[in-house]
Amino acid sequence: MKKLTALLIFLLFLILAWLSWNWYKSTVVCCPEAPVVVEYGPLIFDCASDDPIVNDLWPEQQQAILSGRKPGKKLLIVGPYFGSENESQGLARANKLRSLFAADLTDDDMVYAARNGGDCESTKTNFLHEAQFKWVTRNDDVMEHYDSTIVHYRYDSDEEVTNENTGAYFNELAEALKASGDSIMITGHTDSQGEEDYNTELGLKRANEFRDHLISLGVDENQIQVESKGESQPVADNETEEGRKANRRVEIHITKN
Repeated sequence: MKKLTALLIFLLFLILAWLSWNWYKSTVVCCPEAPVVVEYGPLIFDCASDDPIVNDLWPEQQQAILSGRKPGKKLLIVGPYFGSENESQGLARANKLRSLFAADLTDDDMVYAARNGGDCESTKTNFLHEAQFKWVTRNDDVMEHYDSTIVHYRYDSDEEVTNENTGAYFNELAEALKASGDSIMITGHTDSQGEEDYNTELGLKRANEFRDHLISLGVDENQIQVESKGESQPVADNETEEGRKANRRVEIHITKN
């Protein structure tokens, strides 16, 4: 009887010891945490260089980009620059991205730009590490960027440009705005010929003509704002015909919904 009692006491001791050890491990001993695995997107950049790094998700993303190609369009590749870097480093990254499309596109099929991407390390989890791709219109009349477009006037006129180039662009813009619900600001600009007040009115008239054209194509008027900067924001020298042509323009800025 004494042996049975001793055995029971011993077993009870073992159970208590086991329970105490597990309690100690879970509340006192700080076990190392499992490392956090950060999942990156199809493409990131080496922060120490301009080199893009892709993973096994990239081929699908590449095909999605290429599938948006339309006749007459060019692929705009926007490279990010980070931290204390400058625009030239963003353009260098955009040029490095060109090689990813070399098998499908020629150099003439691609154009490049740069944008500030913030902090390099913290934005690695952002989609494509702040790189952007868009099929854009680029011709003598329409210069489309990632989130804005410039439409040039060939002549010093207050009439809307209705040639094939601008007509095709505005048809496409109208469809995109109706589908997305995005808003736009249309800003009219002029060259410096004429009085300042007249040019301000002329810039606003141009902006309103484009606004009315989009409304006629079915865009909700509440999605469109207009303004005029007249001759106050030249982008080229008004002393030359080429400079005046560059300054006669309407700028369209898109705000995502």
